[in-house]
Amino acid sequence: MVCVRRMLLYRGNFITTCRARLFEARPEGEATRLLAALLLLLCTAYSLIYFGVTADRAMSKPIGDFFGLWSCAKFLFDYPAAMIYDAPTLKAAQMALGMDPSISYPFPYPPSFLLALWPLGLLPWQVAYLLLIGATLGLFVWATGGSRWRSWTTLAAVVAPATTITIIAGQAGLLAAALMAGGFRLAERRPILAGVLLGLLTYKPQMGVLVPIALLAAGLWRTIAAAVATLLALVFVTTIVFGWSIWPAWIAGTLAYSNQFSAESGEIMHLMPTVFVALLRLHVAASAAQLVQGIAALMAAAVVWDCFRRGATPLAAAALMTATFLATPHAFVYDMPIVAAAVLWTTAEGQRAGQAFTVGERLILILAFAAPITLPPPELRFPVAVLALVLLLGLIARRCRRLYPVAVSGFLPSWLSYRAAGSP
Repeated sequence: MVCVRRMLLYRGNFITTCRARLFEARPEGEATRLLAALLLLLCTAYSLIYFGVTADRAMSKPIGDFFGLWSCAKFLFDYPAAMIYDAPTLKAAQMALGMDPSISYPFPYPPSFLLALWPLGLLPWQVAYLLLIGATLGLFVWATGGSRWRSWTTLAAVVAPATTITIIAGQAGLLAAALMAGGFRLAERRPILAGVLLGLLTYKPQMGVLVPIALLAAGLWRTIAAAVATLLALVFVTTIVFGWSIWPAWIAGTLAYSNQFSAESGEIMHLMPTVFVALLRLHVAASAAQLVQGIAALMAAAVVWDCFRRGATPLAAAALMTATFLATPHAFVYDMPIVAAAVLWTTAEGQRAGQAFTVGERLILILAFAAPITLPPPELRFPVAVLALVLLLGLIARRCRRLYPVAVSGFLPSWLSYRAAGSP
């Protein structure tokens, strides 16, 4: 009996000790800095290896999904713009440019995105690729790290796995991340410019699904007005340049794209870090998966509202960036630079506030930062990336509630709430 008591006592002390080491915050020290340096070194090695492996392919043909964007830009010079939403016509034009007939690159974006893509059609694909990636990477680095170009945040933004994957895919995920992060970086100091950036984010509506909730909760009325004005201006200019018929063509094309995607997306679903897709891959019925996705969206919206009614802080913006992937059913791995920015802003806010991270919190931050490379191949089904996003959002919400008590109603002017001092 004495032995049993000693064993139970030892077991209790062991569990208590492990729990304390895992969940109690410890001051940032040399070991933490060494771990951060090691993580950045591993990310840099991953980037270099990935770039090296794909370099040969990149020299011989357009890079990944970039062909889809570039071919759509070329399409505008030979066909009426509204025809870009007719999948057979677009595919025939892309095949004439050398696309493999077994591949499909439809154009589901709103017509306003064509204003940005149009100039790329004037350039060879190599130059167009370098222009798109170079410009969007620069904007993303600025939006994430601000003017401190030689900071660890800048380096981490450049070598983040999500950044590497987006560059190699040749996609516009860096642009969406730059517009969202830049908009909320400037929301307190330059609300009109912030609204313009968030209005431009409407080129990818699913990434901005929670932005109105955040702006309303924080009472950022000038930013809201500027975002709405920017959206209306985009609609007006797009209509003048491409004609009114492009809007009903987009609506019809979006419905057709949705049906086609549902029927043919089996091979790429593992690249989608969303609740809906994670449940489908676990063989949950589509109707039940849609229900759970709806519940997840409502919960994500509630977290964003709670964080932003405490002020438009960098930590609240990080919650928004993370919650976006739990609210939308349609997002890909190349959209995840937004999550990398969320991790970096959360880390920077912890340092600014002098709030050390526990070992458990550091593990969550590392897992979320590496989430793009945890997306499993088709034969594996465990949703590691979605789990990482849930844990990250919980971490951010907990810290936001601890650091920023509710001082004012979210419907009061934003200047009465928190003004970001020393934003990340």
